[in-house]
Amino acid sequence: MIFTILRELTHSELGMFHEYRRSGLEKSRQRAINFDGDVVDRVFPAAQDSQRIYITCRCLEDATSVVTQEQWLKKQDKNWRLEGYCPNSAWYAFVKPGVLFAMVVDSTITPANAAWVVIPIDHPARSAIVNHGEAARLNKSAMIALHGEEANHCRGILAEHFPSLFASPPGGPTRVSSGEEDDDEAAPDPLGLFNILARAGHSLPSAVADLVDNSLSKDAEEINISFPNPNEGGRWMCIHDDGVGMNVAQLRNAMRIGHQRDYDHADLGKFGYGLKGAAWSQADTLTVVSKTVDSEATQLTWDKYHLAKTRRWALLSDPVDGRYAKAVELGSSGTAVLLTNMRPPVEKFRGRGLDPYAQERAAVCRHLELVFHRYLEGKVPGRRKVTINMNGVPLVPNDPMGHVLVRPHDSRTIELPSHQESGASAILTVRAYVTPHEAEFEAHHKSDTPEQLRTARDRLSLNGRANDAQGLYFYRLHRLIKWGGWEGLFTRDEHTKLLRVAIDFDRLADEHLQVDISKQLVRLPPAVSDKLLEILKTPRSDARNRYKPPAPTAGSVARGGTVPSTPNAPTSPAGTSPSPTPVSRPPAASTTPTRKERSPFRLVESGTLPWERKNGFAGEQVEVSQRIPELVALIQTLDKDANAKAALSEFLRVLEIAGVMSVLVGSPDAG
Repeated sequence: MIFTILRELTHSELGMFHEYRRSGLEKSRQRAINFDGDVVDRVFPAAQDSQRIYITCRCLEDATSVVTQEQWLKKQDKNWRLEGYCPNSAWYAFVKPGVLFAMVVDSTITPANAAWVVIPIDHPARSAIVNHGEAARLNKSAMIALHGEEANHCRGILAEHFPSLFASPPGGPTRVSSGEEDDDEAAPDPLGLFNILARAGHSLPSAVADLVDNSLSKDAEEINISFPNPNEGGRWMCIHDDGVGMNVAQLRNAMRIGHQRDYDHADLGKFGYGLKGAAWSQADTLTVVSKTVDSEATQLTWDKYHLAKTRRWALLSDPVDGRYAKAVELGSSGTAVLLTNMRPPVEKFRGRGLDPYAQERAAVCRHLELVFHRYLEGKVPGRRKVTINMNGVPLVPNDPMGHVLVRPHDSRTIELPSHQESGASAILTVRAYVTPHEAEFEAHHKSDTPEQLRTARDRLSLNGRANDAQGLYFYRLHRLIKWGGWEGLFTRDEHTKLLRVAIDFDRLADEHLQVDISKQLVRLPPAVSDKLLEILKTPRSDARNRYKPPAPTAGSVARGGTVPSTPNAPTSPAGTSPSPTPVSRPPAASTTPTRKERSPFRLVESGTLPWERKNGFAGEQVEVSQRIPELVALIQTLDKDANAKAALSEFLRVLEIAGVMSVLVGSPDAG
C-alpha cells in the first residue's frame, strides 16, 4: 500500500534539524516529527501493539545528495514520532514553522520503505500541493495520509520537483493509443465505468459476503478466506472454494459486466454484477482462477492500471504472482477470487485494545456469521452444511433468533400474484420471534464467566444496541440480506425492542420487493405492508408484555438484578410453534415489591480495562473490573444513591473523552 503523508511542521518539530538548533531558535528538545495516531492507523493498521515501526528512508542531505537512513516511528501515548535521523547539513537553514513535510511510504514490507522531503514555505511545489483539493483535509487535520490515486496530483508535483526521491505515480489520465479505434465512439470509457461501479456502496464485510454468494452458487461446501496482515506483503484477500468451478468459457462470461444467464432457483446471483462490483469496491485488481473436474485451471484478471493505460476492456491472462500462488491453488475443482492492490478502509475504527486490522477482520467475521448462519448451521434445504474459515479459523453461526429463551410465533404466509399470466405466485413466509428481556438473559447465563456473558450478549444484540436489532429480517434464499428497522411499518419502540420478524422469500419475489443490485435494499409494496400490520398485532403485544416482566417473587435474586422465579413461557421443542402467552402484570398494592432500579454500574471479576461501557437490552451500563480497587470501593459506597452513581458515570465519560483511559491502562499503579 502506497501512501502520501503531508504535514506542516511546527516550531517544536524543527529541532530534528541541526541547523535550526544552531540558529538558536529551538526552545524544546524534541528531535522528531509528530505523526498523528489516525495516520499511523491507516498506514500501518496492524501496529496497535507495537512500540516502534521501522522505516528505511531516503531523503536529501543537501540540494543534490540523497542519503538512505534507518528511521522509526516511536509510540507516544496515542500518537507517534518519526525519530532516528537528524540532518546535519547547513542546507536545511530554510526550515521554519510552516514548511511542508511530504513522505511517500510503502507499508507492505518490513521495514517499510519511504522517501521524504521538507519543502520551503516559498517553494512552488509547496504552493502547488497545499492549494490543491487533495490537501484540503489539512485545514482540519495536522497530518493527512492519502492512498494511491488520492494523491496523484501531489505525487506528480513531488516527481517534478524532486525526481531523485520520487518516481511518477502509476496509471494516470493519459490515454495510450492501441492502434485501433473503438467501433462505437459512444462506448463507455472503461476507466470511468470502473470508477462508477467501484462505488456501489459496499463495505468490506458486505463485499466479501457478495463474493461468498458466488461460491455458494457453485455448490461450495468449504470456503477459505485469506486476509493477512496488510503490513506484511500488502493488503490483499483471497476467497477460495471447493465448488464445481468454471471452464474457460464460463469464466470469461463470469468476468463480463452484466452478463445474463439462466439462474437456478437456488442461485444467489441476480444481475451478473456481484463478482465485479464487490471486488472493485475494495481493490484495483481482480483475478479469478477456476477449474472444473473436466478442465484445467484458468485465470483471468481485470486490472485498473491496464484499463487506465489502454482505455479498452481487455482481460489479462497472465499467471498469478508467486506471492499469491499458494492461496489460489485448487483441488479437483473450485474457484479462487483474488483481490490485490486493495484500498484501505475509509471509515476509522475506534474500538479499544485491538488494532484497526484486527477490528476490520473481526467485522468481516461477524457479518458472515450472521448473514450465512443458516448455511453454517446446515439448515438450508437441499444442501450440506457449509464451512467458512477466516485465516484458518472456522466461523461460528450467529442466528439472531437462535437463543434458547427466544419465543417463536406461528409461521404465516403472504402470497404475491405473478405479473405474468402463466407465472407462479411469489410466497413470503413470515415468522415473529420475541427475544428474552435482560433479567431473563442474566438469570440464564448466571453461571457463565464474564467473558462468556459478554460474548452471549454481543451475539444476541448483534454486536450493537438491542434497540437497533428489532425489526424485520429479510432472508433471500436463506441468506440474510437486510435486517433491523421496520421499513416504515412502525417506529423503533423501546417497548417492542425484543421483537424480531423473519421474512423468507425466493427469486420469484425479487421484483415485488425491488431487491437492488447490491442485494441490500428491499421495498415493501402496500399489499405486503397491510398484511404484515395484521400478522404482527399479536407478536407486538407479546413483545411489550415480555419487556415488562412480572414483579419478582422471593428467592428469585440473580446476578445483575431480580428475575421471575419461573420463566414466562415454556421452552418449545425444536420445530414447534407455541402460541404466545401474554404476561399479566400483578395488581398494584402496597404489599407488592417493586423492582430495583437498574444500576448504571456492574462489577465484574476481571477485565483488561478499569471500566468499559456496554449497550445491553436495558440501555447503557458500565462494567467495572478490579483493576482500580478505589473505584470499586466508591461504587459500593454509593450503592443506594442513584443520583450519585449517575453523576459518577458521566464523570468517567469525561475521562474517556479526555484520553485518561490509555494513561490508566499503561500505569503500573492501575491495578
